[in-house]
Amino acid sequence: MMLDEPRWARALPPSVARLLLRLDLASMASSVGIKVVMVIFNFALITLAARALDADGFGHYSILYSAASLLYIAAAGGQELFILRSWSEISANRDAARLKGALRFTGTTALIGTITVGSGFLLWAQSRVPTPEAFAALAYLVLAAWLQITIHLVRSELGVARGDGLNAVISGMVPILYLMICLSTGIDATITYLFLALALGNALSLAVQLWLAAQRIALQFPNLGQVRPISETKDWFLRSAKFWMSSTLEAVNQYIDVIVIAYLMDPATAGAYFVTVRLANLFAAAADAINLYTTRHLPGLLYRDDREALSRMLDNVAWLTLAFVFAGMVAIILGGYFVLMLINPAYAAYFPELLVLCIGTAALAAGRSSAITLMLAGHEGRYLRITAIFVPLRIVGLLFFGSAFGVMGAVAVSAVCFLAQSLVLRRSAAALVGFDPSVFRLLPQRLH
Repeated sequence: MMLDEPRWARALPPSVARLLLRLDLASMASSVGIKVVMVIFNFALITLAARALDADGFGHYSILYSAASLLYIAAAGGQELFILRSWSEISANRDAARLKGALRFTGTTALIGTITVGSGFLLWAQSRVPTPEAFAALAYLVLAAWLQITIHLVRSELGVARGDGLNAVISGMVPILYLMICLSTGIDATITYLFLALALGNALSLAVQLWLAAQRIALQFPNLGQVRPISETKDWFLRSAKFWMSSTLEAVNQYIDVIVIAYLMDPATAGAYFVTVRLANLFAAAADAINLYTTRHLPGLLYRDDREALSRMLDNVAWLTLAFVFAGMVAIILGGYFVLMLINPAYAAYFPELLVLCIGTAALAAGRSSAITLMLAGHEGRYLRITAIFVPLRIVGLLFFGSAFGVMGAVAVSAVCFLAQSLVLRRSAAALVGFDPSVFRLLPQRLH
């Protein structure tokens, strides 16, 4: 070992120390730490909501929340990925005119998207829930769409802590405080005020994120206000359309099952399924934290064509993702039953379904880097085609097997579809980009 290596490295076996020294520990540790904070806030919100609302009320909240969360991604119009990719390209060339044009394009597209999607959501929601609940959920949807776009830019330029981290604390604290006050004082929690609390948290977080983004843009492009914007509307529209379809299909993949279960069964069962799905996603959250790191660093390495650094980063990401997936599975096997019981004793009966669903979410986590690579390397069309095949297949499977075998049938279909989709994405990324960005890159070469 070198004498200038840190003291902690000298205390470890040489092979372990070399591996750890190769990792960008500060950035990855920050990403994981932020994701842990997000997991804690999400878990607290789900637990408090399940306890503050009755079974049917929590079920209605789960359906409305799933629909709004699906549609706010659609309302963003693909601009979260468009602005991330455009910023990487434009800032490298110091092209203030095109940046100004891209920012205006993003703002216009997001405005049209939130008005169009929000109007449709409001009509649907008013047919199912009282008008105050519908408008409160609409406020959450609109603010979440704009927040989604801004966070991607802040994360790319200022890091995960100031993007996702600040958002998790600010947006999550308000609804959690509301539910804690209700539970501690005996005040009845309502779906309307819960969504208003979610919307207020998003509004506060959006203000902070917009301020951070504006500060960064002003620092990098101090003359932005004086330049005349240059727009490539046709190319940007086509690119955004692909991003929009991809992100919308991904959102459908993530949230549609709760809506399908509510259609096939009842709100109380939908609420139990919602908890099961959220918990299955939480176990892979640490692995997803590594993908926050990947999203931030991958575009720059790709556009600089630094293949050596890119390969090293992907190896490190793959090893850590594998470790987190394994640890998450162990944690769910040992503690999942008790976590379900903590949220609501009635939900403990769904522990077998949780285990099956975790197999699918583990596969998604293992192959997430493939999807990111395809979209940021200019192959969003391939990702779109793959997702467009698997999402309808999964919906049909949910309807058929969910009606025939209940919740277990639904989670089994989801697990199979997630695993197959991950394998197809991995093969496509390797063929189109020239390297395997997924956890499967760790397999011996003869097994690829």
